[in-house]
Amino acid sequence: MIKNTFTSISLLALVLSFCPVVDAQITVDQSVLEFDPGQKTRDLEVRNEGEHKIYLDLKIAEIIDPHTAEPGRVELDDPRTAPVLVSPEQLLVLPGQRKRVRLIMREAATDIDRVFRLSVKPFTGKVNLGAALPGKTTSGIKVLLGYEILLLSRPENLEPQMKVERSDSSLALTNTGNTNVLLRRIAQCEKDGSDCIELQPNRLYAGERLELELPKKGSAEDYPVEIIQAVGLRSSRASY
Repeated sequence: MIKNTFTSISLLALVLSFCPVVDAQITVDQSVLEFDPGQKTRDLEVRNEGEHKIYLDLKIAEIIDPHTAEPGRVELDDPRTAPVLVSPEQLLVLPGQRKRVRLIMREAATDIDRVFRLSVKPFTGKVNLGAALPGKTTSGIKVLLGYEILLLSRPENLEPQMKVERSDSSLALTNTGNTNVLLRRIAQCEKDGSDCIELQPNRLYAGERLELELPKKGSAEDYPVEIIQAVGLRSSRASY
């Protein structure tokens, strides 16, 4: 199962009738927040780039067994027991304004990664439009973009390990370590490094397996696959 490493976006729309769209949009400065061992807090900046004030609802869920095809999701609704807290849980962001949100890790990972998602969902009031022409009705659509931020807590003793199996037509990678690995670049090239074909970047959680059909059929010597992988800020390069 290929997981998109970038921000997951959900679209919320209030449709009144066919008409122009009234802009109201939020952006966040990071799509992934990593808590290193011993790190308790991280901050996220939220910006309102639209023309209307926006109210935001922020909620955290823990992702169970993220390496499986159908991971579980547990909403962390009780701040008394939640391993991660977000402050504030609701906020108002005016047009052009920036607000800082704090994430507090109360129960960090021990033996293996813990994975969470922070949903940032906007809601707003009615759309105010100008007067309609005689015989015409005036209405509007307000489109708001909501985000899900990936939160990662890594264990203190990191053991990133990758098992690689290569054939003339396929490549299989299995994360046999205790922490997720970001495959920032996967490319198959000619043996002289030319004519590279880029494959989909991916994030492999501990225990997850990724199987790729190679576009160039042949031996690893003739058509090597170059992978740049990262664990946090540390990157390495390998060829298979």
